[in-house]
Amino acid sequence: MTAVDFIIFVVAGLAAGIASAMVGGASLVSFPVLLGAGLPPLVANVSNTCGLVPTAIGAALASKPELKGQKSQVAFLVVPALLGSLTGVALLLSFPPSTFEALVPYLIGASSLLVGAQPFLVSKVRGRLGGRNRVGLWFSAYLACTYGGYFGAAAAVLFLGTAGLFSDSSLHQLNALKNILMGIANAVAMVAFALLTHVEWGVSAGLAIGSLVGGAVGMRLVRFVPAPVLRAVVLVLGLAVAVWIGVS
Repeated sequence: MTAVDFIIFVVAGLAAGIASAMVGGASLVSFPVLLGAGLPPLVANVSNTCGLVPTAIGAALASKPELKGQKSQVAFLVVPALLGSLTGVALLLSFPPSTFEALVPYLIGASSLLVGAQPFLVSKVRGRLGGRNRVGLWFSAYLACTYGGYFGAAAAVLFLGTAGLFSDSSLHQLNALKNILMGIANAVAMVAFALLTHVEWGVSAGLAIGSLVGGAVGMRLVRFVPAPVLRAVVLVLGLAVAVWIGVS
């Protein structure tokens, strides 16, 4: 790896961290960069997951107002986040790499559409069931973190869309909560990947440096900067990458 390569990975991590904190879909930004650098899809996926762990740290430090009063809710959702991440990792590593490679364009395409549809999904589902439902919220975290452990792109959006059915928290509070849960899922997956498969740690280190800063920057920007433009960029980029991988 050259110094230029490392800088590229840092910038990719920065952009991914900002995207994650603001709209979700971090991997739709960083994962294509790793593919473009020549990493096999499975190696790119696990290295990307490991590199995005610090996003949650930066986002959490910058989102103390949104996390105020949510300590019990975070504690309640730690277990489904842990179990979901391990389920996703097990699904990923239980099949040959060719299975994941075949699914990549569809995962990216579906994740991109999910990011684009985020406002519609959240507006349609919020409050439909009349307030809190702790069982539903538990399974929302489990489902999103399972997807996060497997691939990760737009897992945060999946959590926002489903958790809105079962929580009376504000969207900004749920956004801060999902950053914590995705961070837990990525951290658990990182430990599992380190023990069970090959990780390009130099690549992950570059992403980690950028994503730590990006997570903090994104949480500050989301309070003042409208997200539609960033969401549109992620959507177009993700669909383009899905088509590129699908036809190559």
